[in-house]
Order: sequence, then C-alpha cells, then structure tokens
Amino acid sequence: MMHSKWHWACCWMPVLKKVLWAAAALSLVLAWVSVYRQNLVFGLEPLAWYWNALVMGVLAMGGWGKHCHGGSCEMSEEKKEM
Repeated sequence: MMHSKWHWACCWMPVLKKVLWAAAALSLVLAWVSVYRQNLVFGLEPLAWYWNALVMGVLAMGGWGKHCHGGSCEMSEEKKEM
C-alpha cells in the first residue's frame, strides 16, 4: 500500500496530539520546578504553568478515536482509485 497524501484525521491529528502531550508534560515539569525553586520560571508563576499543562492536555485528548481508513495512514487501492 502507498500513502498518497497527508490527511488531517490520520496523519496530522496524531502528530499534533503528540506535540500537545509533550508540551503539556513539559509545562507540568516547569510548574514543579517553579514550586520547588519558589521562583518564576520564564516569567510565569506555577499556577500559570499548571493551567497551561491542563489546557494542552485537554486539547491533546480531543483527537482520540478519530481515524480515517482503518486507523492507518496508508490508503487502500480501492480508495486511491476514487
């Protein structure tokens, strides 16, 4: 099977979900660092880092369960001919 083009649901959405999960995890770690140091990290307070982690985590979860053509990025032969 051949992959002919990038589809939103099967190609871009999982990549975006992984980037948002990584950003949420980094934000949570920076919140912990900010609390531990009792100082601002990159000019943001710990509560701002926690909110950033929460919002990015919720946005990352929004893409769950959406797959096109069987959950694979490869297109079947019959779909290519359409």
